[in-house]
Formats: sequence, structure tokens, C-alpha cells
Amino acid sequence: MRSGHSRRTRRWPAVLLVMALAACAPATPTPTATSTATDRDGVAYRNDEHLQRVWIADGFSVKRYQTVLVLEPRTDVPKLNPDGKENLQWARVLLRDEVVKALRAKRVFPAIALTTSEVPSGARSLRMETTIVEYEKGGGGARFFAGAYGAGQPVIRVRGRVLDGDRPVFAFDARRSGDSGLSRAFGGYRGDRAIQEEDIRDLAVDLADFLIRNASAP
Repeated sequence: MRSGHSRRTRRWPAVLLVMALAACAPATPTPTATSTATDRDGVAYRNDEHLQRVWIADGFSVKRYQTVLVLEPRTDVPKLNPDGKENLQWARVLLRDEVVKALRAKRVFPAIALTTSEVPSGARSLRMETTIVEYEKGGGGARFFAGAYGAGQPVIRVRGRVLDGDRPVFAFDARRSGDSGLSRAFGGYRGDRAIQEEDIRDLAVDLADFLIRNASAP
């Protein structure tokens, strides 16, 4: 007679297979790229496959600018769980680091500044502002049992805008929550920050790619 321990051991490959298959499914439905909606801040966003919600001023092109000033992200999370305060500050720093890294790697702008003093006098420049408006640090226990369905995954939602002087030329509203297949299938074995670092990097790359793809007309 086989022991209960043996039967339980044999179930693990099946459990992991189910988790992996579930992770292959999209975390959220893919939005329709042509639909639009006016947000409460007055921005008429349209849906985007990667950044969720975007808006671009008519005729905007990054090719017309020499420098972008990437400001330090702000936070505005009214319902922040107290256990997420430390991780939120970590994420705030990482967000700007990853955005700058992606913009440089993709060569979206000839120059990137972190302070106003770094913007050359007379250069045509833009200013990028970002605000974290939703945040959860996540929980490994919940991910272990139902991470494939989003439970326990860290959450970060970022609203950003790019301005030419005081005139907005681009805005986005993007959310990430353990969206990779690895995080969904094996999130219970990964740390909160490891998952969120991957999410923030993905968001930053998608932002750079969007600017190149949709705002680069000559």
C-alpha cells in the first residue's frame, strides 16, 4: 500500500502544470486600440495594447526635441497599505531609473536630463512627469496558492505626461501586476521586489517603444 505522502508528492507535477497553463492566459483582456474615454482629469485617453491608456497631441514628434527632463516620480496613493510604504519608496526610485535606462537604450532622445540645470540653454526640450497612483507590495503566500490568477501579485499603476513648456503633448496611464508568465506560474517562489522590478522595467520599455512607434513623425 502506497503512503499518503507518496500520493501527495506525485500530485505536484500536475499542480505545477496547471499553474503554468493558467499563466499562459492573458492577465487582463486586451483593450481595443480604437476606443477612447475622457478621464476625470479631462484627458481623452485611447486604449493601447501595452500602455493601457494613452493620449498624444496632434502632430507631436519626439524628433523635434533635443532633450527630455525626467523628473523624480511623485506618489499619490490614498489607500496605501502601511506594509507597502517602504516598497513604494523603493519603487519610486526604480521607476525613474528604468525609464531613463529605456529611453537611453532606445535612443528616443539625443539627451536626457535629471535636473533643470542639465538642460542646455536654448535646446528644444520636454519635461516628463510621472505619478504612482496605485500600489501594493504583494504577498508570497497568496501567490503560492493562486498567483496564476493574480492573487498576491504586486501592483503598480503610473500616470505620466510629457510637456513642452506648459503644453501637454503626451499622457499615459499604465498598470502592471505580476504580468509575466514566470511571475504567474511561480510567483510563490519569487520575492515581491523581484516581480515588481520586472514589471517596472517592462512598463519603462513599453513607454520608450510607444514614443518611438507612435510619436516619431518627422
